Amino acid sequence: MTDPPIATPEAVFLSGRMSPSPPSAIAPLVDRIRGPVTALHLARARGSLAAGEEVEFGPFTATADGLRHDGKDISWHSITSCRYGVVIAHEDESELGALLRMEYRAAEGGAYGFPFHWLRIPALDVPDMDVLIGLVDENRT
Repeated sequence: MTDPPIATPEAVFLSGRMSPSPPSAIAPLVDRIRGPVTALHLARARGSLAAGEEVEFGPFTATADGLRHDGKDISWHSITSCRYGVVIAHEDESELGALLRMEYRAAEGGAYGFPFHWLRIPALDVPDMDVLIGLVDENRT
């Protein structure tokens, strides 16, 4: 049960094309398992937050008010985007691979004059990433 090798044409490599998931022969099986397991863990995380507890997701700590990352508090409502993405082609090799990508409004001003901050964290560093994304989606609106 292995995936076929990926060949990336140079034009695609230089364009930075993004894919929502890596090509996989077992993706349908993973999706069938992921849904019920994520629902169970999401319910458990909701209960913990409602009880005033914190929930750890590797570099993130979820609280009733939002997320804490690297000493910075990020309110739920300031998060504009949080998703899993796989970059299969990019001119900067540090941008390749499976990543949790998050964008949030900056209270004090973001990078390069933009009113946002961006986080790109390797997916393997974020346990229960689907649960974290579910909490963000439920609480940010």
